[in-house]
Formats: sequence, structure tokens, C-alpha cells
Amino acid sequence: MSGTMEKKKTLDLEIAILGGGFAGVYCGKALLKTLSKGSKTRIGMIADENYMVFQPMLPEVASASLSPRHVVNPIRHLCKGLEVYKASVESIDIENKQLTIRPGSFSPPVTIRFKHLVVALGAKVDLSRVPGMAEHAYLMQNVGDAMKLRATVLARFEEANLVIDPDRRKRLLTFVVVGGGYSGVETAGQILDLFNSINKYYSNVSQKDFHVSLIHSRDHLLPTLSVKLGNYAERKLKERGMDIRLNLRVKALTSNQVTLSNGEVIETNTVVSTVGNAPHPIVTKLINDTGVESVNGRIRTTETMQVKGYDWLWSAGDCAAVPMQDGEICISTAQFAMRQGALLGKNLNAFLRAEPVKPFTFKGLGELAAIGHMTAVAEIMGLRFSGFFAWWMWRTIYLAKLPGLDRKLRVLIDWTLDMFFPRDINLLSPRYTRALQEAHLEAGNTLFKAGEPAFSFYIVKKGNIRLTDEAGETIKDVSTGDFFGERALLTDHKWRFTATATKESTLIGLGSAEFKAILENSTSMRKLLERSARQYRSTQEIGRMKDTLPVPLLEQTVQQLMTRELHLIRDDDSVVATLQRFNSERHSFYPIVDADTEQIKGVIAREDFYDYVQVNGLEDGATVGAITCSQLPTAKPETQIEACIETMVRCGSNKLLVVDETQKVLGIISIRDVLAAAVEHKLKHPSS
Repeated sequence: MSGTMEKKKTLDLEIAILGGGFAGVYCGKALLKTLSKGSKTRIGMIADENYMVFQPMLPEVASASLSPRHVVNPIRHLCKGLEVYKASVESIDIENKQLTIRPGSFSPPVTIRFKHLVVALGAKVDLSRVPGMAEHAYLMQNVGDAMKLRATVLARFEEANLVIDPDRRKRLLTFVVVGGGYSGVETAGQILDLFNSINKYYSNVSQKDFHVSLIHSRDHLLPTLSVKLGNYAERKLKERGMDIRLNLRVKALTSNQVTLSNGEVIETNTVVSTVGNAPHPIVTKLINDTGVESVNGRIRTTETMQVKGYDWLWSAGDCAAVPMQDGEICISTAQFAMRQGALLGKNLNAFLRAEPVKPFTFKGLGELAAIGHMTAVAEIMGLRFSGFFAWWMWRTIYLAKLPGLDRKLRVLIDWTLDMFFPRDINLLSPRYTRALQEAHLEAGNTLFKAGEPAFSFYIVKKGNIRLTDEAGETIKDVSTGDFFGERALLTDHKWRFTATATKESTLIGLGSAEFKAILENSTSMRKLLERSARQYRSTQEIGRMKDTLPVPLLEQTVQQLMTRELHLIRDDDSVVATLQRFNSERHSFYPIVDADTEQIKGVIAREDFYDYVQVNGLEDGATVGAITCSQLPTAKPETQIEACIETMVRCGSNKLLVVDETQKVLGIISIRDVLAAAVEHKLKHPSS
């Protein structure tokens, strides 16, 4: 960053629309249509992307039936005349009626002043409540997710085609979809269709290797449809070989396994999550700042989509709780968001003209879900359909709803070609940036198991993680503020231990690609992590290290080898006197003891001392007690050398302080002392 402050740009809008989904786009279209010609009203839309995604067709993108370009529409094409700003919303200032947006990493923030604000930000996904879900699950929220899932599924086929081990091949070709709503059912059905379409191209992959499991927490699929249609969808999917588990939830997952709420374990490398919707953080803060009513994190509006108490605030879509005539809240589907946005635009224009606004009266035309293999279920105007006719209706209705004539033609051509030509199995795998991920674990939850591939470096934000070897012996307890995972990422990317939470814990995960980038650009960080990685030694590894040392040496006690001449510093010694001592002596670190009790408080390294002096200066009266101490492991004088070696290895230290029962320092021993004694023993006993 430059030394000067970033200069903010300021824009003035009559109407600011937050969100580029169905609600936001159709609100913008309605405003442009109803405003009088020649109107100078400035309307701006702030969206994370410059396109709108037609989400009902994402499962077909994932299964290579449709091109990803054909299910997205540039917002500027759909809303000609609207000012579109691709940016993330950082904050909303309620009092001054302005918001701050960030165009990108290299640009200063922009302040937008508005007279009316439309909040149509939709919802976010929160997977942190299920251990391992945020790290390992694939999503189906946007076109990038669908493209990533498509590439992953094809990559699994390519890998399985070369795997000899049948168990490993089965795990590669087992796909678990979590959530039995529209997105989950359609995604699972499309993965089945993809397999049946391309299996003939993979000579080493057979039908018995391939499995799709659908996990749903309720007693029937597609809960917004009738039980009869949900059961029909279940029956048809089962006939095609799908494994459906009802009344079950995913309890935890690793890179190789999914653990269900009944304790059952499914071996898989690919999990797709279509659950975990959560309120948008900006919406949550807006609710807290304004004090408006909310329903499950959604802004409660009136029937006209105005927010009570604020004549300038409007909301629609998945982030809004819009009441219907019967008092129920509108469900979060595209057909409701589309119509809410259109009516909101008309009402806002009417409000500006001091004309009457209209209530939202749409009740829903029905629901449709394609389950693959030219089969669908539908409930339209109270009538129920299933099978091929429902599938034809699904395609016809969604094709009609797809915005833009060019997109309609492109999708129609894709569907037609799909009937006569094989699906595109090119493995296009663009790189995706993985941000820091937060994971929550309950006591007893397993983060990963020994032998599984390693993808992340972890920092313990809160709690404790116990690392155990294959024999179940504790390798290390990693508590709040500590980290782990560096050894696996520095070597072969395989976990050597099993990580289990001993109490409620929150972790920050850094992806292996980001971890690698840090190491490649920081020599000091690499050295630090290489040194800390040495402490993660299994019992067998430590045993092999001990085997290189003479048995008589291992049986000796610490007091026989320790150095008794220590250079101690009292915690009431002045910083100035200590600096003079450092200048005359050349020890790398000094033990710090309590001035009154002479008990050990820690150690201070020369570097830490100089850092303190650089920041705080040589203040009169400042003592060493103000400097944060580091800690070294300790041992009693009667402790055997064998136990001391294990303690030092486990703590990642090459030194150990020897203390008595009252924690007074008696001496110090290092790995160097042990090795020197081993050499001396061999010289005296060359045949041993």
C-alpha cells in the first residue's frame, strides 16, 4: 500500500439496488419500464458479478448438458439504461443514507449516496456447522460451482479408470449429494445421467463401481411438493440405481468419508451440499442497525415490500420475508423472487409519483423438478404431473422464463444437440481461489484420519485438537493460538495422524495452494514451519531415533548430563542493565526467574529482547518483567534421558530446563548434550 490515504469516490443515486439476482434484476427492469421517457432519475445496481445466473439450470451445467455461458446473462444487456457496478458491499450507513462498496483489491472504496435503497442480496451458504463440510463439500450456488463440480466428476472418472484397487475405485466413483430439495434431487439425477452417457468411454469403469447417494433430513423428497410426487421421484431414482437415505443428516465428513447421524459411514471423495443457507452478513447487520423485524434472518416487509419505519427502504427476494395474502411468508424460489422484484419496481416508481402502491398477491403457479432420464415431477395449478410429460413441461416453462432471446436459442440448440451427440467430456479445470475457511467441531468430532490426503493448514481459533497415531497414542494437543498440518503439506500431503476435537473447537483452514505460495515467498516462514514440523513424530519414529543411542545413556538421569552453570535474569532487573549484559555476553537466550521466589517464569531470546527495546525504547525504570517470555519444556533431575528426548521432540524444542519441586531452575540440557554424551560413550565402548 502507498503511504497516502486512499481517496474515496462518491456517487449520487436516486435509487440503489443491492443484488444482481432475480429480485434485483427484475426490479431494475420494472423501474426502467415504468419511468417516464426522458426521466433523469439515476438508478444504480451493485452486484458481486456483472451477470445474472439462471439457477434452475445449474445441474445441467454440472452434467455437461448445457454450456455454462448459456445460463448466465449480462445485467447490462437485461437492464439497458441501468448503471451497473460490479462491487462488494462493505457497509451501509443508515443515518446518512449512504453505502460503501469495494470495486476490487486494487481500487479504493466508493461511497454511494442514495434516496431509496432496495435490498435484494439473497442468501449466503454457511457450512461451518457440519465438521469438514466447508473444506470438502462442493456447492451448487452459482455457475462457477457448477463448472467446478463438472470438472471434479469428470476428474474422478479419469482417475478411477487407472486405479487397480477396487475399494479405492469405488470410493472415487461414489458421489454423495446432501439435501433432497430441488437442487439436490436435480443434481443427483444429472450425475446419474452423466455416468450413463459417458461410461462407455471408460473401459475400466463398470456399473458396479458407480454409486450416487442422496441424503435428506425429511421423510420424503421435494418437501414443497406433495408427498405423492416426492415418493414418485424417490421410486424413479431408486429404479435407476440411486441410493436414497431419508430422515438422516450428515454429521461430519473428511476427504474420504461421510458420517451420517445414525453412525453409518459412506466411503467417498466427492460430496455435494445443497443445504446450509444462511442470512447475508450485510442483511444481518442492516437488521441490527435499524431494529426492523426479521424472520429467520430475513427482513420482514409489508405486502408492498416496503420496510416498516423507513419510507426509503425496500426489500425482495431470498433476503426478504414478504407476506402473502394468507399471512404466510413467500418461499425462496425464483418465481417468487422474479415477481417480487417486478412489483417492487412498479411500487417504487408509484411511490416517487405519490401514487398508490399495490400489495403482492402472487400465490405461486406450481413447482417442477427434473429428476433425470427425461423424467420430472410437477404440480401446476393444483394438477400433478410426472414422467416424460412433466419433463417436457419443465423444459418448456424454464426455457420461456430464461431471460434473453439469444440465451433461449442457445439453450434450445444445446438440448437438441444433446439428443443426437455425446456429451462434452473435456476436463476443463480452471483454478479457483480458496479463501480462509472457518470450521466448527464439537467434542469428539474427527477432522481427518491417518492416511487421508491433506489439503489444509490449520490454526486453532478456539478449543483443542488432539493428534493421535495409528496406535491411538497422543502425539500432541494443539490448543488455542497454535497450528498444525505443516508437516503433511511440507512432505507428501498425507495425514500421518488422526485429528479429533477434545472439546468444542473453531479452526481456520488455509488451503494447500495458499500455504505453498507463502512458503515459496518467505524463507523465514519456511524455516519456522520446517522446525515446528519436527515435533509431530509418531511413537514409532521417536522409538527409531532412540534406537540410535546407547541404552546406558538413555537410562541415565538428567542430573548426570545437565549444565549447571546458568546465566539467569531476574524479572526486576532493569532493561538498561540487561542490555549492557547482552552486549558483554553472547548467550542466545536467558532463563527469567521471579525475583522473590526464584521460580522459573520462562526464557527470553536476544531477538525478543531487542524487538522490545526497538518498540518501547530504553524507558527509565522499565524492567525485564514487562517483556513477554517464551516457554521451554521442563523436567525433574531424576527424569531419565529417554523420557527427556521424547518431551523435547513433542514440544519442538532442542532444550529443556531442569527444575526442582518448587520450580527453581537447577540446570539445562539440550539435544547437543545428549549427542555429545553418545559420541563419548561410543569412543569408550566401540563394540557396543
